Amino acid sequence: MAFAEELLHRHIDAFNAGDADRLLADFTPTATWVTGDYTVLDGGLRSFFEGAMRSIRPRLTLRRTIDGGNTVVAEMTETWTHGGESKSAALVAVFDLVGGKIDKAKIYREGSADV
Repeated sequence: MAFAEELLHRHIDAFNAGDADRLLADFTPTATWVTGDYTVLDGGLRSFFEGAMRSIRPRLTLRRTIDGGNTVVAEMTETWTHGGESKSAALVAVFDLVGGKIDKAKIYREGSADV
């Protein structure tokens, strides 16, 4: 398995387990996360992920990856439950890597991420 694919599998496994410590281990200290018009700046990732993991318990399923070296693209499906209703969305994540860690993630979601 190539490095980028290993990184994505670790990221998804930690995300699905709700393990913020393991998840954040693969981000640079100044990493940013962009979803639509919402941007999480460096230092804000822990509260962002922990809040999502507590409230809607999202899960990711990796469909495929495109390894561009310092840029990796992942096609995924995200599922979650809100108000007893199961929801899902297809998404593409573009990860910029610095020193083998995620420095920026830009998420393109099909449909709305609103709960």
